[in-house]
Amino acid sequence: MDKKNEKNINDKALKTISQANKKAVMLIIFSIIFSVSFIIALFYYFFVSELNIAKKNDEPLYFAILFVDDNREIYGAYVGIVSSLNNRIGLIGLPRNIALWENKNYAPLKLNQLYKDGGESAVFRAIETSVDKKISYRMSIDNNQISDIIDLMGGIKMYVEEPIEYKNEEKGYELSFDIGEWLFTGEKVISYLHYLTMKGYEDIETLYRLEDIIINSMMGLIQSPQFRNIIHARSMRNTIFSKVKSNLRPPDIEAFTEILANSNERTLVIENIDARIDDNGVLVPIFDGNVFIKQMDDLTLYVELKTQKSELNNEDVSLTVLNATMVAGLADRINIRMRYRGFSAGEYGNFGTNLNESVVLVRDGQIEKAFMVANEGRVNRIYAKTDRRVLNNVVLILGNDYYEITQ
Repeated sequence: MDKKNEKNINDKALKTISQANKKAVMLIIFSIIFSVSFIIALFYYFFVSELNIAKKNDEPLYFAILFVDDNREIYGAYVGIVSSLNNRIGLIGLPRNIALWENKNYAPLKLNQLYKDGGESAVFRAIETSVDKKISYRMSIDNNQISDIIDLMGGIKMYVEEPIEYKNEEKGYELSFDIGEWLFTGEKVISYLHYLTMKGYEDIETLYRLEDIIINSMMGLIQSPQFRNIIHARSMRNTIFSKVKSNLRPPDIEAFTEILANSNERTLVIENIDARIDDNGVLVPIFDGNVFIKQMDDLTLYVELKTQKSELNNEDVSLTVLNATMVAGLADRINIRMRYRGFSAGEYGNFGTNLNESVVLVRDGQIEKAFMVANEGRVNRIYAKTDRRVLNNVVLILGNDYYEITQ
């Protein structure tokens, strides 16, 4: 009996040891799997960029940016495509009153309403559903972040086409500028976003203001190698992107800044969404959003073009020539010469004031067109002053320094 009990005890002990060994082995296996997974996750987070993967596979990658005002209001948004292989970025502007589909089974809602009801995620879902593309990167920037980024960049050079006198004491917005080039600080940029003069079209005009800020920032990069080097420095890029609420990881940030550091006049192109007012008075994408999808597909094709040669010809530039000198008939004379050089130059006249420096203004987000005119006219000052209501997309303002003034 004692031997039988002893055998049972030994069997139980062996069984217990066996179970303990199994648990230990399972724990070791689990620890190894967890450790390997953690290392892979860390490696992916710090060293693998979707942008670089897309570059290797020659695939498009889409992103969205939301610009947020105070009191749960927004300025507008952009949906874009980026190609690090071709060093290009294309954006489509979305005014805050555009209605998009968060769910195709329901009626579209305005972006500002989507933001109030569901925050940033609702806006990004609606953009992704409406454009029918996977949005890999989602970025949101509010007033404080916009202002901080502008100040980190040392301000933005902007061109004031008409004198500005604007003051909102309640909000603290204030602008006082005469005609000419000015350096806008972060505080002035926020005031500029609220300086609206197009009655009944404030939502569209706000998007125009955003476009001015984006393009003139890009102009600063294109025309200043030093600025590009500063942006590309790790400390600066990390500081700037720390101001942006996003799902960007360190390698993504590096890939984006690599594009900016190598930017030229063909790097960025901006369009606005093709939309109409429906029977209910709501701004919606044309043909139930099908044109929006086609617009993004066309922009994707443009951004992914691998040729280094420009797709634009001089005849693609619709030009206005304005005389800002005391030389009578100068605008007419230069207008004829620009037409002879292939530009679609039609409108010409007087600027209204005398300027020493000539300047080129782009109206429709296509920076390359402005550079084509500037190179032909030997003009160094190029700025965005967006207004898509006008037919001509570039303005050449002739100052006293214009090289053909006496010819």
